[in-house]
Amino acid sequence: MEKNDCVDMQVIGMERKDESFLNGYKAQLFDLVNEEFNEEDDNASQCLFSWMKAVRDTLQAETVLFYQRMENSYHLTEAISTGNHPVSVFPDVLEAIFKDSSEVCVKGSDSHSDFASFDYAFMMDDQHGSCGILLASGIVSHDILTLSKDVLEKFSVASCNYLKKMNLFLQIIEDEHRYRELFKVNEAFHSSMDINILLGQIISTLTRVFPDYHFHLLLSNDNDKNHGNLPIKDFDYDSANTAAMEAFVNGTIETDHHYSEQKLTLYAPLKGKQGVYGVLEVVTGLPFKFPENQREFVRLLAYTAGNALENAKLYQQSRRLISDLQLINETSHRLNSNLRMAETLTFLKKQIKRSFQASSIGFVFIDKRGEYKVLTESSSFFRGIEGTTCINYVKRKIFTDKEAIFIGDLSGKFGKELSYLSLMAVPMIQNGSIIGFCIVLHKEPYSFSFDMYKLLQSFIHHSTLALTNSMLREKLEELVITDHLTQLYSRNYLDEEMARAINQDEQGALLLLDIDNFKKINDTYGHQIGDEVLIQVAKVLKEESKEAGFAARWGGEELAVYLPHIDLKSGIAIGSRIVEQIPKGTKPSVTVSCGVSSWKSGQEDHVKDLVKRADASMYYAKNNGKNQVANILN
Repeated sequence: MEKNDCVDMQVIGMERKDESFLNGYKAQLFDLVNEEFNEEDDNASQCLFSWMKAVRDTLQAETVLFYQRMENSYHLTEAISTGNHPVSVFPDVLEAIFKDSSEVCVKGSDSHSDFASFDYAFMMDDQHGSCGILLASGIVSHDILTLSKDVLEKFSVASCNYLKKMNLFLQIIEDEHRYRELFKVNEAFHSSMDINILLGQIISTLTRVFPDYHFHLLLSNDNDKNHGNLPIKDFDYDSANTAAMEAFVNGTIETDHHYSEQKLTLYAPLKGKQGVYGVLEVVTGLPFKFPENQREFVRLLAYTAGNALENAKLYQQSRRLISDLQLINETSHRLNSNLRMAETLTFLKKQIKRSFQASSIGFVFIDKRGEYKVLTESSSFFRGIEGTTCINYVKRKIFTDKEAIFIGDLSGKFGKELSYLSLMAVPMIQNGSIIGFCIVLHKEPYSFSFDMYKLLQSFIHHSTLALTNSMLREKLEELVITDHLTQLYSRNYLDEEMARAINQDEQGALLLLDIDNFKKINDTYGHQIGDEVLIQVAKVLKEESKEAGFAARWGGEELAVYLPHIDLKSGIAIGSRIVEQIPKGTKPSVTVSCGVSSWKSGQEDHVKDLVKRADASMYYAKNNGKNQVANILN
């Protein structure tokens, strides 16, 4: 055989070796496609690892590394090696290996120690440039180390084609999986109007699709706080992340890079047709870029969720409006049933507590001088120091701004820690004037929604007229049963109360009093001073009898005190104390003559009999020295 023939045979042998090498590798890749590319096993890391094993076996290498290109670095995605290798590498470090701009580099002598010992380096590229670099070292086979540049380039092309097919397949499977989840969650969204269920569906869907990511829902403050264990946070407008705020305000998807923490956060607005209801926060372990297909899925999920939330809110709002109208209608109907003032306020307090889950409720009235009075039906908090501070703050603000108050968090308002942090206050306005206000408090911040605030305004507006009518009716009743000059009860009222007592009680006593020498007071000092003396005597009567009974003006200078449940002996003692105190409490000083009568259950007695006996005793006291108490017929 001639020398040229030997050379030709060597070339043919090398070509067959190269062809066998390539065919064996391509066969392995074909098997991988058949084995790995199926819907049951769509794990990207498993497909990549299987390919790396095929590379290792084909090249007979000890170490195989694959660095995937991320935006500003190469990231070690998969490795078959016993040593440690850098997780992230700057592009210029790895790409410097390919000094001749070739996609294949053989047995480098790169100065960088981490890559000085590689045998082969392959640049994997797609239509947009480098997508990764494959490194192999520890190759001992002479046949492998002497492969031609052409074969190595074909090896690189075959590898790159496999990666492209793998990525395309995985993307299709992932997209199908994601859109299947999107379809399922969309179906769930339209089958429920419960906001908590909808929010839970968002989180569970994201957890299934992105098991390695972390999620939060940043919801605006007017949302219900009872969300159980869902990862929900209030959207704090003052301290919100800039990207989150832009997503909320502009309704666009925004990203925030955390290079030091090697993570990236994506913010997607939960946007409906009428507004943005919050922001979906997705925290990934990807420091540089959020994959476009994943980004699109999150966008569609957030958009679908935003519309579902909006529909649920509109549904709940409509139900709430119906409930609010029923509440106002029920309240108006009840308040128009001529309730007394105390009954009206008690009913209002009960309705407010039920509708707003309030912790403390206060009713404050303002008189013509601007002084306030806390009504008895208010919570006890408003009679303490902190309650007084709160009332003064509300009063000042309402009279300054002429409008209702809605504060989500009172922290720092009064320079100290407060027992209650949520506040609503609504003025009571009658004929254009503020006659008082209602304060509603809760211990927790942001416990009242804006809808609650508007409902309270409507509630108090409808209730103010009823409260005013109750006040006017009671004032009118008071005028009817009260003597204008002395502010004591009238004789008719006293007669009615005694008649009721005789029918219902066990016993009672009546004192009749006449001012001694009253005509002389009028003649000496004038009728105006006489009226003042009557007022002073009435004041003493009220003070001395307020614990035991009530006083009335009997007529002229005659006065009376009825003492329910009091026996004769106790009645005489109270009468004696009154007779003793009147000279001390009048100027000019006067005395009175007092007659006492009593009754007991079982004896035939009427009001006129009781009055007749007391009147006779009074005249006996007057005719026997005056300034004394007498009882002559009991």
